[in-house]
Amino acid sequence: MKALVPLDGSEHSHRIFLPVRRLLAMQPAIEVHLVTVHDPHATRGRTDHAVSEAPAQVIGRMSVSALMPRLVESHGEAMERRSIESRAELSDLARNEIPAASFVTHVAWSEHTAEAINELAEQIDADVIVMATHGRSGLSHLLAGSVTEGVIRQARRPVLVQGPGAQ
Repeated sequence: MKALVPLDGSEHSHRIFLPVRRLLAMQPAIEVHLVTVHDPHATRGRTDHAVSEAPAQVIGRMSVSALMPRLVESHGEAMERRSIESRAELSDLARNEIPAASFVTHVAWSEHTAEAINELAEQIDADVIVMATHGRSGLSHLLAGSVTEGVIRQARRPVLVQGPGAQ
């Protein structure tokens, strides 16, 4: 049996490990797949200040000079670095939260988090998607949307959801 557990890096999303541990108690052979989804457009390469100052520019009567930033990491390198860091974080979480479980880590890149989660669920043939919801309502839900809601609407497999007030 395989369980896909999406995590967004928030403390709130880490509360999903309680139901995951309960599933593992009932079915110890579950293979847990942890995933985080990053937006490729939100990832930037690192910049550094130039060693020498840029030539001064005259603005009106003032002369302005500033250190111009220079790119020291490309977008692709930034994505690779972030993937490595995310996999390490997911592995650390798994070792701390579900130490006896067999786990696999995944990092997905997409502007559409819910779609990426459902696509991965299909690729790995997950039996269940286990995720937390922030439980937003009203205006904040309309503005921020809901990844959990998107996963539920698109999923072709069961989705176990833990709300914010669940123990």
